[in-house]
Amino acid sequence: MRHSAGFGIMVHRDWQGRGVGRALMEAALDVADNWLMLTRVELTVFTDNARAIGLYKSLGFEIEGTKRMGAIRNGEYADEYYMARLRPPRA
Repeated sequence: MRHSAGFGIMVHRDWQGRGVGRALMEAALDVADNWLMLTRVELTVFTDNARAIGLYKSLGFEIEGTKRMGAIRNGEYADEYYMARLRPPRA
């Protein structure tokens, strides 16, 4: 599994919508691609977090499945999407 890694980010509510999440993701993906040589990067996201899902899709992530009742948020179970970005190995 050396070719893959999972990670997550959180952006404080006061900083959402200002490009902070995109900057964090782009920096992490730069390290994944150019330093760690990863071909698979994976994460989970709440299924109702449309902004985050849109960001991840714009960076090449695809939804691979749903983890039903995968987390607890505000005392209730919440579903999560499994998302991954795949890159072919360098020749």
